[in-house]
Amino acid sequence: MGLTEYECPACGGAMEFNAKSQMLSCPYCDTQIKVGDYKAPRQEEQDKDAKADSNEWNSDELNGMVVYSCQSCGGEIIASETEGSLTCPFCSNNVVVKEKFAGDLRPNYVIPFKTTKEDAMKAYSGYVKNKLLLPSAFFEQNHIDKVRGIYIPYWIYNGKIKGNYNFTATNVRHWSDGDYEYTETSFFDVHREGNESFKNVPHDASKEMPDDLMESIEPFDFSQAVDFNSGYLAGFLANRYDVDAKDTEAHIVKRMADSVESDIKDTVSGYTTSTVKAKTNDVVSISHKYALYPVWLLNTTWNGKNFLFAMNGQNGKFVGDLPVSKIKALILFLCTSAGATLLNIAIWFMFFSK
Repeated sequence: MGLTEYECPACGGAMEFNAKSQMLSCPYCDTQIKVGDYKAPRQEEQDKDAKADSNEWNSDELNGMVVYSCQSCGGEIIASETEGSLTCPFCSNNVVVKEKFAGDLRPNYVIPFKTTKEDAMKAYSGYVKNKLLLPSAFFEQNHIDKVRGIYIPYWIYNGKIKGNYNFTATNVRHWSDGDYEYTETSFFDVHREGNESFKNVPHDASKEMPDDLMESIEPFDFSQAVDFNSGYLAGFLANRYDVDAKDTEAHIVKRMADSVESDIKDTVSGYTTSTVKAKTNDVVSISHKYALYPVWLLNTTWNGKNFLFAMNGQNGKFVGDLPVSKIKALILFLCTSAGATLLNIAIWFMFFSK
């Protein structure tokens, strides 16, 4: 997505987006340019970029871009056709060129990478070292096959929901006259209604990115999102969205309606009990935008199995699945209060039963 080469105006080399400086940087002559200040070498291309519709790619942005398809997991990656032996960032298998990239929607926003490949490697080392039940051989024998920075597609929703709720509420009073205990229950019909607006509610638009992994590296701070400029993608990959917005809207509306219900329930106070008798949640408005979020993906292979790790490219939050040592797990169990007794008995028989 927008991964055409950005020619360095000083030496002609291919510039890449630098997460630390937040600028386009040339690795050959160290020239740095703000993304918004970059000028295409030819004025004709520059003018086309300036006139590009926010929802359509212009022809220059598409030059040299192809779709790579993974035959194993089905993932589709958009990258420059100059990529050599590209491997899938999701499952680490080889990918093949599927077709020239023809368009799709052009993103409205992008959250630029704020962390580097070196940050991801350092985070991985710390993550692995701190795991108590990790097999010792895993850290000693495994190696990172690939570390790739990839932009994951998201649908970002704004909406307004109107809630209309009827509650049955009670107030219960207890007292005694010395001879008898009394209970009085009063019943009330309570009505609440109101509107609630939501901004930038996200939904992952990639089938290939495991949902649990993606949710684990959230949240992303949308306040740091900027208007899309393909310069931010220079040197990175982009996952092609394969979940349509229309297929995610119902889930987003439910999330919004659940929040409305929770907030309305909080206003019904001063009663002993309250239960919802009837409710309606109407969509006053709903709209979506298309955004790209930064993620570092790391693949490692151990005992013939692929392990995928992810790091939030904005804030550095790192997650992933690791193998568990059965021996270490057993030792940990034996060291618990219940297991310690069994361990003591075993030690006693070992030394004193002869």
